Amino acid sequence: MGTPHFLVIPYPILGHVNPLIHLSQILAKHGCNITFLNTEFSHERLNTTGAGLDNLKGSGIKFVTLPDGLCPEDDRSDQKKVALSIKTNMPSMLPNLIQHLNALDVNNKITCIVVTLSMAWALKVGHSLGIKRALLWPASATSLALCDCIPRLIHDGIIDSYGIPIKRREIQLSPNMPMMDTENFPWRGNDKLHFDHLVQEMQTMKLGEWWLCNSTYDLEPAAFSISPRLLPIGPLVASDSNKISYWEEDTTCLEWLDQQLPQSVVYVSFGSLAVMDPNQFKELALGLDLIDKPFIWVVRPSNDKVDVNAYPPDFHGNKGKIISWAPQKRILNHPSLACFISHCGWNSTVEGVCGGIPFLCWPFAKDQLVNKSYICDVWKVGIELDKDENGLISKEEIMKKVEQLLGDEVRKARSLNMKELTMNNIAEGGESSKNLDKFINWAM
Repeated sequence: MGTPHFLVIPYPILGHVNPLIHLSQILAKHGCNITFLNTEFSHERLNTTGAGLDNLKGSGIKFVTLPDGLCPEDDRSDQKKVALSIKTNMPSMLPNLIQHLNALDVNNKITCIVVTLSMAWALKVGHSLGIKRALLWPASATSLALCDCIPRLIHDGIIDSYGIPIKRREIQLSPNMPMMDTENFPWRGNDKLHFDHLVQEMQTMKLGEWWLCNSTYDLEPAAFSISPRLLPIGPLVASDSNKISYWEEDTTCLEWLDQQLPQSVVYVSFGSLAVMDPNQFKELALGLDLIDKPFIWVVRPSNDKVDVNAYPPDFHGNKGKIISWAPQKRILNHPSLACFISHCGWNSTVEGVCGGIPFLCWPFAKDQLVNKSYICDVWKVGIELDKDENGLISKEEIMKKVEQLLGDEVRKARSLNMKELTMNNIAEGGESSKNLDKFINWAM
């Protein structure tokens, strides 16, 4: 039996690119061959930052590109436009690329294609060429199980064909899973076009023999009982030096962290996509002044002409450090860190759990609401920030909840316990390590 050669294809957003980079690094360490396919635009962006592809020199990962079909001036923050253009243009180009790669080294042909969500079309291409296929799901296994149950939810009269709940209620997908509010389904807030795309995507994804999850049995035991395809191989934690980003990371915050007291710093970050309303932004700024603790606040470079992130005039911020992009894993594993104010995206959730850090949950949309219920109600390692009658999280609420969380010794202890449980999975003989071996042997 030869060595597997994986062709990995992420959808071009950081929340998909990074987990696949982590997986690629792990597979390369196991002696596998990796070819990583980016869109030309995404590849270009990753090459221009200090936290870009240079970080991966010597990792054994080869990079190739295909055009996404859009013009240089097109707005690539419009995800619907990007997904549609990719789906229209890339499928016809992929077979030629595979043929070319196979011709370069006839003894080392592509044996398996791994994709993320919205790239399931590549599984069809693999299927037609007789290549093995798998999916790496970038969110929680629970959200994957939920999306997989859409036909059942429609059939049982829980949602309509637009994905909208027939009536608001709480349901349980299986006996041991947490109760879920039908208003919080991951596809809520999207239109019919997006919902139909998801339903079609779930069907095509069935061409993937494995659905790999950046999760563990300990984190979501019941979700893994829903389908035998689901294989937890997480937590996918590469070192931060091997993480890549579309933005330059500000590492000066690490020296600043070294000067702070143990467990004193509040870290605030809402991932790579969430956009905050200007009034809410001001309230958050004033809340950080009120808590009277050192803080690191990630304020992403705004793509808009108008800077919505205008700080209120009475904001001092003198106790904190505001940066445009963070070396997040290193921050979350720093002894000075006290808590993480997070949007509860899955990658951030897993990184926070692996850092043993308690959460203040501020979900915006999609699967973040489901992740929040795990953090607060199932694992009990965080608390939720509540909105006031104007739909805002007030500065007083931020101060009150930070104080409450930092005084909660039970949650702190539970966070450290969750860290140990989760990290044990990737140790030798751990559940995720064994699953990864099983996957590699299958892919040969």
